Amino acid sequence: MSPDSSRSRNIFEPLDCSFVADLWGERFGIPPSAFSGYVFFRKANSVWAANKSILPRLSYEAIGMRIMNLKDRPWKPTTSALQLFGQYATKNIIHLDSTDARAFMEGRTLAVESDAKSGYVVVFYGGEVLGCGLYSRGVLTSQIPKERRLASAEHSSEDLSLR
Repeated sequence: MSPDSSRSRNIFEPLDCSFVADLWGERFGIPPSAFSGYVFFRKANSVWAANKSILPRLSYEAIGMRIMNLKDRPWKPTTSALQLFGQYATKNIIHLDSTDARAFMEGRTLAVESDAKSGYVVVFYGGEVLGCGLYSRGVLTSQIPKERRLASAEHSSEDLSLR
């Protein structure tokens, strides 16, 4: 790969806010006003959000927070982004009880009945957004990143007995 081509891969290209607002509005019913105060950039297949400060023209490894991946169809929201913007969602949301919320945060797959459309959903517990789930035909698969998952109750008691 030539130096020029590697440099062009690291460019954050500005995105119009309406691009992000339209996608999130269509899937989750989040109003465009939820995105005011942010600017959006695309780098490769990722979309990043930052506050509306003026950025100097430098080369960046990251800007703000990665909020979505456009690589696959459908696009995938990040858990961090849903924890920020998901509170405004009015559709494709699933509310869990405490037992299911713990299992979801452990990264497990759950049987859940919902009127949500198949695809990525905003998962709530006690009025708070837990993160991203993948829902299809009564099955909710946790999309919580491995490094942010809770240790499972059965594993944590075994771990304690080994000490």
